[in-house]
Amino acid sequence: MPQGRRKLPFSGKQKKQQIQEKRKRKQLNAASGSEFGYERAEGHNVRPPKERLPEFNVQSINQQPLHRGGKSNPNQYVLQFRKETEEEIKKRKEDARKQICPVLEEGLEFDPAPYFCGNELGFPTRPKWSPDMTREQLDSREYGYFKEYLLTLKKRSDWDELSYFELNLETWRQMWRVMEMSDIIVWIADARYPAVPTYLFTYVLKILKKSLIIILNKMDLVPSAIGLAWKHKITETYNLDDGDKAKVHVLFFTSYKNSSEFKEGVQKKKPKGKLKMAAEAAENLLKECKSIIEKYQAKIDLQSWENKISEEKELEYDDEEDVEIEEKITAIPETSYEHFDLFQNNYLTIGLLGQPNAGKSSVLNALIGKKVVSVSGTPGHTKHFQTIFLTPSVRLCDCPGLVFPSKLPKPLQVLMGCYPIAQLREPYSTITFLAERLNLIKLLNLQHPEAGENEWSTIDICDSWAIKRGFITARAGRPDTYRAANHLLRMTLSGKICLALRPPGFTLNKKCWSSSAELKNIWKIKGIVDELDTYEHSCIELSDDEQKPTLTAPGDTSEIEDDSSNEDESCDSDSSEICGAIASNKFAALDVSD
Repeated sequence: MPQGRRKLPFSGKQKKQQIQEKRKRKQLNAASGSEFGYERAEGHNVRPPKERLPEFNVQSINQQPLHRGGKSNPNQYVLQFRKETEEEIKKRKEDARKQICPVLEEGLEFDPAPYFCGNELGFPTRPKWSPDMTREQLDSREYGYFKEYLLTLKKRSDWDELSYFELNLETWRQMWRVMEMSDIIVWIADARYPAVPTYLFTYVLKILKKSLIIILNKMDLVPSAIGLAWKHKITETYNLDDGDKAKVHVLFFTSYKNSSEFKEGVQKKKPKGKLKMAAEAAENLLKECKSIIEKYQAKIDLQSWENKISEEKELEYDDEEDVEIEEKITAIPETSYEHFDLFQNNYLTIGLLGQPNAGKSSVLNALIGKKVVSVSGTPGHTKHFQTIFLTPSVRLCDCPGLVFPSKLPKPLQVLMGCYPIAQLREPYSTITFLAERLNLIKLLNLQHPEAGENEWSTIDICDSWAIKRGFITARAGRPDTYRAANHLLRMTLSGKICLALRPPGFTLNKKCWSSSAELKNIWKIKGIVDELDTYEHSCIELSDDEQKPTLTAPGDTSEIEDDSSNEDESCDSDSSEICGAIASNKFAALDVSD
């Protein structure tokens, strides 16, 4: 209540009347068939038709109450996933009490292609339409198509094996709009787990006949050798033999400085952005866009973008200085349906797509050089697409994150940031997935909650972390296991605990990737040349055994006790290139308490 205003009495009779009105509103919403959250407040356009969809056991994430008397629906773009059964939750809680079995180094290799089942699953694409159709006709057609798509998935024998994927039609509409208006589509993937949908390549390159660029973001949390291996894996797997126009371009990007203080598995200091580093990555994106425009023989002048990058490279500022930034966002309403021809405007439109928490908004801010769109670690923070003019000849379009249908492990989806951690009903399976690939006991310097016990389970790890951080329940005074698991997942999502999966075959060719001459391009993007002037030359001159450590299996702790016995396998504390975020057991016992 505003200050200076006297509080008014509110009787019990008025309170009773208020509750009765609230119940009536809930009954009206339930009777309107709002299973997927499509309803809007009274007096506003209803979209889509009021017919009920089949029962999919949908769970709305971060759903907000409707505003009384308002014309907007705050739940229009809310995340919607299939709700897990009580039996699934119970079984995973029981598995959390079993002993953790660490995986071998080869177990860290990850091939995302089989999890997307080729082109079998697909994803909801916009049905055919014409400018002569009314809005009601278009809504009805899109709603009917989406309903039929979900029914087709439900008829599959592996329906129960599917992971989380977006069930909100309004969010898919945002992606359709961005893909329709973009000249070049950029898919932004988290370099730690670059799960790129295979069917997206086929649709963009063959159906839309547009160019696709893959950006491996958050390279500051990934060793350069792994990032380079992922680039070659994506290029070899997804490039089509249909000419130069049907090729996928892979670039690296990071918005933060990778200093030498980024130690194995744990980052104590919060990373800070560096404008020059963003300019280096933006320059590579500019080169790819120029080559694509030349292939299509389009008449778009990108000189203004090139000048902007040159100016940013010359800028030097203190990272500690707080700069007030003015937000200017130009959002195009999603209700506008137009037809866009490729490269027909006098400016280039770049659409930014990706799964939640891949860093789409952060990339957009880094390309511009200041904060123009808000960012958050919560999935679904970007509600609708928004367009920003980088220069008069370049327009960027930021799309909400979308979780595509797949069979990816649900714990991996949680680590990727596709599912809000605060809404997890059972976080322990994700901690198990993490503990099997990272030695959390050595990394966090944990002590077993039961004296004399040597076998660790997921619950033991969470209890030990709760005791160390002081997470105690209010009444019983026991370790708050759920809060501790939640906190560990947040640390992993933010990169404080760093896990990076490798492409298939990386273990066998690790020395080859670690000594590749292409690494210097990644070091330039990550800003290591700026921090260590002689790092690039010294690493090239070193032998393979001297340059990179030999990683041990997570269960092997024989080398942890005496690191000085083998200097060739010890980690270089002055180099962030060999951060043990890739499940090495050679973690120093670090105290990460705040």
